[in-house]
Amino acid sequence: MKVIIYILAVSCFSAALPSPFPREKLQIGLLTISFQQLPWNEIKGRNIYIKPIFNHTAIRNDSTNVRIIDGDHALPHSRPYQAALIINGESFCSGSLISPNYVLTAAHCTFSASYVEIILGAHYLNIEEHSQLRVTSTNIIIHEGYMRPDRHSNDISLIKTPNYIVTNNYIQIIKLAQADAGSYDGYIGALSGWGTTSDSSSTLSPGLLETYLTIISNTWCSDYYEPGIITPSILCSWGIVQTGPCNGDSGAPHLVGQVQVGLVSFLPSDGCESWYPSGYTRISYYRPWINQHTDL
Repeated sequence: MKVIIYILAVSCFSAALPSPFPREKLQIGLLTISFQQLPWNEIKGRNIYIKPIFNHTAIRNDSTNVRIIDGDHALPHSRPYQAALIINGESFCSGSLISPNYVLTAAHCTFSASYVEIILGAHYLNIEEHSQLRVTSTNIIIHEGYMRPDRHSNDISLIKTPNYIVTNNYIQIIKLAQADAGSYDGYIGALSGWGTTSDSSSTLSPGLLETYLTIISNTWCSDYYEPGIITPSILCSWGIVQTGPCNGDSGAPHLVGQVQVGLVSFLPSDGCESWYPSGYTRISYYRPWINQHTDL
C-alpha cells in the first residue's frame, strides 16, 4: 500500500545513536540542521503473512489492481497523524501519533528493535521537506502477550518520543476508538501508507498513498483463515478491486471517519493483490492496554 507522510518542521535526530548513513547539513539562519540520507532502495518493510485456507486466484482480475498498492496519492498534509518508522536503520513500518509523547504501531515492527527513527509531518520520504520532524527513540513498549511464532496475536506496541511533540498544521494527534466501540462491520475505512504498490515491487512508495476499504465481520473473515487466527482482537477489511495494504504498510492506521479503529497487522500469504481480507489489530480491544501505558 502506498502511504504519503507529510514532512513537517525541522528534523531532529538523537546524536547519541550511531548511524551508518551519511548526513547533509541545511543552514537556516543561524541554525544548522543535519539530515540523514537514507538508502531508500535498501529499506524494506517488516511484514506478517498468514496463509488463507482456500485459493481465490481464479477470480483475480489483475487489470483492476488498485492496492495502496496503486492507491490514490493522499492530499499533502491530509494525514498529519501518520508516522514513518525506520527500525534499526534498515526496515520500515508506519505508525500514528496518538499523544504528544507516543506513537502507536505493530509489535512485529518493533520486535528486537534497538532504536526507531520516527518521521512526522512528511509527504515524500525521498526528499527532505521543511514540514518534517524526525526524532529517534529507544523507549519501546511491546505488548507483554506478544511472542513468536504466534506473531499476529497482541500485535501492538508503543514508541515513546524523547521529547514532547508540538502539533501544528502538519503534525497532529489521531483519536482512537474507545474500548466500548462497536465492531464497525460494514463501515468504509481509510488506509494510508508508504508500502510497495505491487507484489512484484521491492521499493517503497516515495509519496503517501491512501485507499478506502470495507470492514467485514470477524465471522466472515474467519471463512478465509484457519481456526484461531481471527479472534476478537482482530479487525478485517478488504477492497472490492484488490485495494489494501502491501509490503511496508505494517502498523499503518486504519480509520473510520476521524477515528483510528485498527492498525495493519498481517497480509494474506497469497500476496497483496489477492482477494483475501487483510488483518488489523483492533484498537478498541487494546484501548485499556494503551491507556495503561500512555498519558491518554
